[in-house]
Amino acid sequence: MQKKDVIYIDVEDDITAIIGKVKGAKEKIVALVPPKRTGVFQSAVNLRLLARTADKAGKRLVLITGNSSLASLAATAKIPVAKNLQSAPKLADMVELDEDEEDVIEGNQLPVGEHAGLKDDDAEEIIVPEDLEALNVDDAPKPIKPARGEAAKAKNRIKVPDFGTFRKKMAFAAVGGVLLIAFLFWAFAIAPHATIVVSAKTTPVDIDTTLSIGDSLSTDSSKNTLATTTQTDKQTGQSVQFDVTGTKDVGTKASGTVVFMNSDNSADVPLSAGTYISSGGNNYVLQSQVTVPGATIKNKQIIPGQSSAVQVIATDIGSDYNTPANAIFSAPGDLTATSSAGISGGDKHTAKVVTADDVQNALDQIKQQNTDAEKKKILDEFSKDVKSIDSSFTMTTGTPQLSPGIGEEVTSGNKAKVTVDVTYSMIGIDKSVLEDYLNSAINDQLGNDNQKRIYDNGASLAQFSEYQAAGDNNKPATVRIKATGQVGIKIDDNQIKDQVKGRRSGEVIGNLKSIDGVSDVDVKLSPFWVSGVPDDVKKITIEFKLLTNG
Repeated sequence: MQKKDVIYIDVEDDITAIIGKVKGAKEKIVALVPPKRTGVFQSAVNLRLLARTADKAGKRLVLITGNSSLASLAATAKIPVAKNLQSAPKLADMVELDEDEEDVIEGNQLPVGEHAGLKDDDAEEIIVPEDLEALNVDDAPKPIKPARGEAAKAKNRIKVPDFGTFRKKMAFAAVGGVLLIAFLFWAFAIAPHATIVVSAKTTPVDIDTTLSIGDSLSTDSSKNTLATTTQTDKQTGQSVQFDVTGTKDVGTKASGTVVFMNSDNSADVPLSAGTYISSGGNNYVLQSQVTVPGATIKNKQIIPGQSSAVQVIATDIGSDYNTPANAIFSAPGDLTATSSAGISGGDKHTAKVVTADDVQNALDQIKQQNTDAEKKKILDEFSKDVKSIDSSFTMTTGTPQLSPGIGEEVTSGNKAKVTVDVTYSMIGIDKSVLEDYLNSAINDQLGNDNQKRIYDNGASLAQFSEYQAAGDNNKPATVRIKATGQVGIKIDDNQIKDQVKGRRSGEVIGNLKSIDGVSDVDVKLSPFWVSGVPDDVKKITIEFKLLTNG
């Protein structure tokens, strides 16, 4: 028994891959095992190519299949078939094809596997045993030619054209033609674009000055004024509880009634409200006016004049002002006073009270609570075209509402409460306004030199510092600005576009590098098939790459 190679064909294999496998086979006899759904073996040309390749390589092919249609097609290429690797190979009956017919099996004539709607049991399953020695094509019979009548019928069969397929092909061809024309128009009329990058030599120009800024000001480089926009956000009813640190003595004043006596004066003595009397070094204040009658003599005895009872109140708080019953008080005009019930009710203790410093600390605490969040909120409200002055972020408070008030005793624990409206604000500068100012300021330094051009006014990297808020007497706010512009030889973009349109990259580079102030030139063409700068200046973009000299 001769040795053999068995080659299993994958569904994805094309005829080139199969030919390569046949050439690479080590044995003389090569068995090809195709899958059920392979399209490669539907073409007689492919089978003939395989047979020719095997013959040149000194190989003998055997096709392992149980499909009679595929076996018949293999016979046209003189390739023997076997139902399985254990069966003896033989040439099947073949159907002759006209030379002018397409070399493709038609589904209704030569079905292959499931392509023709065969049931699975119509084709025998290929069995691949481990022992491949059963396959021997040395004894394969010679091809059996079909009867002359059968061949004549097959050859003379009339092939009916499929007009539906023809119409579909024509429709696809028309659509493809339109798409091709559209693509070509886009590719050569619309898509071409050129970007010319000019490396220009520039010199820095520094701007460092203090500006007066304000929403009502106009931008004027000669006056160093800059128009601004202010963004605000008001938060009402911001409150916080705080500990109080103040102390003071609080309490009540002693009070009572006294009766005045006049022993030394026969005339009436009037006393006004607010008159002071004293006892034991403590002073008391008369709460209403009273008249003390003068003294009289009866039976050679002096009878003192006596007033009606009148209320007095101690001048200070504390129990030290309380007196016992029948206490005697000295009064103006050599008068005396007595209190039959005594002066009482005086009391004093040390209490916690609100101080002005306590209130200020509480307001500072409110400011610190929302500073970061409010700053971010205002920054978000600025448009992308506004450059903010971060140091201008401020907050102002309205009139605080206190409970209890300054100097009043805290009756609930050691806490007081302050409530206040807070307004946050920040100043910003519109980028176009900033650029106008910087352009004007740089031109002022250049003296309006027509041969120079500002390539970068420095607005993107401008820095603000030393902000001072507006003061009294309508004094505006101020801020220091630092920026660096780039100035070089004047090169006109439109002139460059007119000069480079329709030219090749080499010409563009050579012409532009001859311009004073141009260091280098780079031409970028797109898409990749574009070989020159478009004739339309609208499709040309000029970019400047700055090379600083200073």
